[in-house]
Amino acid sequence: MVGITLAPEQIRNAPPEVRQWLEQQIAQMLGLRHPAEPEAVPPRLVACTPEQAAAVLAQIQSVLPAVAVFLELGREHGAMTPDGLRAFRLADIARNARLPSVEHVLQALGVIDAALRRAVGDPEATLFALDPQGHCFVAEATSRSILAVWNGVLTHGQVESRPAAQASAGPIGAMPVVPG
Repeated sequence: MVGITLAPEQIRNAPPEVRQWLEQQIAQMLGLRHPAEPEAVPPRLVACTPEQAAAVLAQIQSVLPAVAVFLELGREHGAMTPDGLRAFRLADIARNARLPSVEHVLQALGVIDAALRRAVGDPEATLFALDPQGHCFVAEATSRSILAVWNGVLTHGQVESRPAAQASAGPIGAMPVVPG
């Protein structure tokens, strides 16, 4: 058996995948539930298509913190759960989106959810689930759709398609590409 000692700053500065792995190992040692498993997924968790993701982006494009959080949900660094969800740490989303706190992430998620409900026409729909350990879960299909929309923005300077039902949401226009 080999043991290592890590300082708190080493753990904080580790890549997200390493921190998630450490959380899992510690939870298993202590007999706790796996931190990347949601306690309860809302019954209306939506697996967005690229068109729905584009419609959400069109509605939130003027709310830059919401756009930043939305795009974070398309990053491939989130851990996968056995039931097809991608798990992101709220603290990582805040840091990567350059928001001052997790509370700001939660506010942005509220804006995103409101846009999603309008985009899919379902007042009960939600894009994400949260757990007490500070994880945000989205359907893998949603994460892939957000990434596809972002790649379209990078490639073409605008979101390529949007459902006809969302024509009243306003023009999508070109999203500014900010290096980061």
